[in-house]
Amino acid sequence: MALSVIAVAFGAFAIAWPARAERIWGSERLSKLTPGSRVAFLRWYRVLGIMLCLSGVLLAIDSIAF
Repeated sequence: MALSVIAVAFGAFAIAWPARAERIWGSERLSKLTPGSRVAFLRWYRVLGIMLCLSGVLLAIDSIAF
């Protein structure tokens, strides 16, 4: 259950602030990209956050139900 809470928290953070999350967890790739590539990179980072958040919710449902 604790793992699912952490996954939801990290996912929500990446959804809300993808640029800040990339600076914390990333390898400074964002500063080296062109503006067009930066938008696409942050969009995919947000998708990663959505997937992480959904997997945390599904893990919590699984641990509660079974």
